[in-house]
Amino acid sequence: MSIDLTKHVFEPGEGEILAMHPPTAGQITILVDPKNTGETNLCTLIQTLDPGAAVPVHRHQLAEQVLFFISGRGKASLAGEEVEVHPGTIVHVPKGIVHGITNTGEDPLSFLETTSPPGFQETFRKLSQLSSPNPEEIAKIAAEHDILIGPDGTP
Repeated sequence: MSIDLTKHVFEPGEGEILAMHPPTAGQITILVDPKNTGETNLCTLIQTLDPGAAVPVHRHQLAEQVLFFISGRGKASLAGEEVEVHPGTIVHVPKGIVHGITNTGEDPLSFLETTSPPGFQETFRKLSQLSSPNPEEIAKIAAEHDILIGPDGTP
């Protein structure tokens, strides 16, 4: 069996890079998703939040995630509990659990995110096209892909 390594091996700086706007200001690099690898069971990306930026509190009914923090400092909220995150921290987010991430440091906060099943990457692609999205637009686009924004995970 042969494999196209260009679809399965990523060097630093490779992948589909999306510029994100507030509140999730920063950058997302999509690495593994059905569109570029044919993989249908997961999506892997690197999200970088600018200082002060945040992933709003939300939940997913169908997907679980593993977040591996690469650089920077921040806080993750998981089921209403806050934890400090720093390089090397891993956060597992089970299905249905309300969670969010905030960059509390002075440097960018980067984390590797693996989600199963995939779909969230489509939300990021759509949001990156909006220059100044409002909360209603964000919630509507997110809900299309199993991301329910709000303190209790309801839009």
